[in-house]
Amino acid sequence: MKTLFKTCAALAATSVLLVACGGGNDDDPSPSNEPGVLTVTGASLEGLNGVYGNGALNLTDVDKKNPIGSTPELCTFKFDGANKVGSPATAFGDIRYRPDATSLHQVFLTFDGKEYASGEPADTAVVRESDQVRFTNKTLTATDGSNNTLRVSGIVPMRPNRPLGC
Repeated sequence: MKTLFKTCAALAATSVLLVACGGGNDDDPSPSNEPGVLTVTGASLEGLNGVYGNGALNLTDVDKKNPIGSTPELCTFKFDGANKVGSPATAFGDIRYRPDATSLHQVFLTFDGKEYASGEPADTAVVRESDQVRFTNKTLTATDGSNNTLRVSGIVPMRPNRPLGC
């Protein structure tokens, strides 16, 4: 009986930890069947120019987050696995948009280890009926203070099972 109680207690503690930690893998993008491609042009760092995404991207689920404070409620998801064609470089990103919005609120994209971002909605589209986020010659600026920029065009897919408004 004591052994059964200890086993049940250990299982309960493990379950609580997994739930508290998000199940151990919910924040990591997982394989999808959805193709995506990003084309980088006009990069201050010329080696970043090129096509990223030669197959299906890895995606997280879209989550709706309502943080405390002045940040608005956001729909967020991440992707990775956008391999640069003809290079070992990769791209990954963190995409954020407001529920029911038709453009992005904020985007963070990393190309070959260098992060770029924008908090402007221009040149982006959230196309729910196609399960896609689209970029049209979107200018992003490096987050490291170097003022390096690049332009991105392309499509990042979203998983279809999204929360209401996302």
